[in-house]
Amino acid sequence: MRKINLKNYQVPGTDKDYKIKEVLCTLLFNPELKLLARDLFKQNLLAEKIEGSGESVLLEDNEYEKVKRAVETYKGWQRGDLEFIQRILEAPEVPVKEA
Repeated sequence: MRKINLKNYQVPGTDKDYKIKEVLCTLLFNPELKLLARDLFKQNLLAEKIEGSGESVLLEDNEYEKVKRAVETYKGWQRGDLEFIQRILEAPEVPVKEA
């Protein structure tokens, strides 16, 4: 599992808040991902999980791979996106404890 920090942050050099959840959920539906119809439903479930989370979200490995792929597929990043990208690509692994 991976833990992603979803707290908004201020874009350096501006007074704008970077809305992590909003950007991440938008990326999940990037046309460059070439999602099939069934994949669209799965992506939507993941987006709903992220939108319904608090300041962080725990993702299963397969969910994290979808998020990572969405981030790595997008073209057009800017300097203000660096912290967002770092939070995704360097999301810490969280050990899973059996109940």
